[in-house]
Amino acid sequence: MKGFVGMTSGLSLLRQGLGLSLATCLCVGNGVHASPVIPEAAVTRVTIAGTPLNSDAQQLATKNYVEEEFFVAGKASRYRIRDVMANAQLIDKDHPYLTRVLVRRPADAARFNGTVVVEWLNVSLGHDADFVYASLRELLVRAGYAWVGVSAQHVGVEGLVASNPSRYGKLTLAASNSDPADGKELDPPGRGAGGDVLGWDVFSQVGATVVDRASPLMSGLKVSRIIAAGESQSSFRLGMYYNSIHPLHRIYDGFLLYDRGPEFALRTDVGTKLVSFGSEFMNMFLKGSPQPDSADQRWWEVAGASHESLDEIASYMDPQILRDHALKGPDGASISLTDFETDGCAITPVWSRVPNGDVMKAALHGLNTWLVSGVAPPTVPRLVSDGQHQLIRDAQGRVSGGIHTAAYDAPRANNGAYSSGKCTLAGYHIDFTPQQMCQRYGSHAAYVAQVQRIVNANVRDRVLLPEEAERTVDEARKLTFGCEGGTGQ
Repeated sequence: MKGFVGMTSGLSLLRQGLGLSLATCLCVGNGVHASPVIPEAAVTRVTIAGTPLNSDAQQLATKNYVEEEFFVAGKASRYRIRDVMANAQLIDKDHPYLTRVLVRRPADAARFNGTVVVEWLNVSLGHDADFVYASLRELLVRAGYAWVGVSAQHVGVEGLVASNPSRYGKLTLAASNSDPADGKELDPPGRGAGGDVLGWDVFSQVGATVVDRASPLMSGLKVSRIIAAGESQSSFRLGMYYNSIHPLHRIYDGFLLYDRGPEFALRTDVGTKLVSFGSEFMNMFLKGSPQPDSADQRWWEVAGASHESLDEIASYMDPQILRDHALKGPDGASISLTDFETDGCAITPVWSRVPNGDVMKAALHGLNTWLVSGVAPPTVPRLVSDGQHQLIRDAQGRVSGGIHTAAYDAPRANNGAYSSGKCTLAGYHIDFTPQQMCQRYGSHAAYVAQVQRIVNANVRDRVLLPEEAERTVDEARKLTFGCEGGTGQ
């Protein structure tokens, strides 16, 4: 991503990257146990008029879902993480903070399935972005999940303050980034952004509050499971959290990482279930596939997938970003994320049509099933590369291994996982003309049949849910084109 007015460079972030103390354990009585070292956070519902940044309330209202915004105040500890494969070391306590969270939940408690997805909001754009929610939004509503978005990093909080000082002006996650032992930075600049020394406890305290039925946060819902989730820069943070903070606090039941997680390995002795979605772009960016699956971890890779896919950007993120005036071009005018990425991009239109969200939904469903019944998600073949970390491709340019979707193996476009110019992570899609579709498939009926075969296989392999399979076939049927000498439209 490129620089833009009033915001931090997204790619630079990607590449770098009033509480009451509890003397005893928060006993929530539902199988989720908060650590006795985690102080309680004070939660206040935001009643200020206006639309919260990142709101999806208007769309949710038509689906019998409720969105609420809360301020969360507490006192956080600072930690030293010198070894990413070991537990963090406590430095000191009682650093005050004030942040915000968004909650989206069924309006009818009877529809709640017991699972809350708690997203560490991404700050690569210089403000909070709910990329995980964007990818999962249909499944969350369809299956009765609740979702909580946490502003856990100072960049996100500063973006909130800048966007609406009268609403968010008192928010702060400020604390010294200097280690009192040696003066070194506790959270150096990197893919996690840097300087976020309070975020670890903030994320743990919000998680503990989610399962506390006495808190107003979930409006009395009985929470049985909480899943930590994050995308890209946030998945990097969650990788660090999983390795070094989670073993201390044990707040979350499972972890869902969208586009891979950290460059270093995740510990296999933590004992907490984790599923990671990895795009073809991230395989290229991190120069290879992730670590092997283990008893508690599943690592999926998706052929042809860019860092974000067309559907979640065009259908969700772009309208939100334009409404919130969250991105601005060189002239100060509001622009969408697609506009932002398109400027200076060598190949357009940007974003691959390979549907990240469809596979992410299957990943969440698989993880939740794993937690409920013990049935693990499938192990998926890795993308195949040579000794120079170049992906092996067939004569048509398709990569070997990974999850192959209908959008990739029965495409309506030439899909690229990554691009060139200033939009490497965006990828691209170049739609085929009707004539090209005829040359490729011979007839519309043959195209639909091929899509059907692929989605059937994906459903059998448990990397696609039946609802998304049905929608994919319906979209193929609607993409009519006539072929001379074929079987019609």
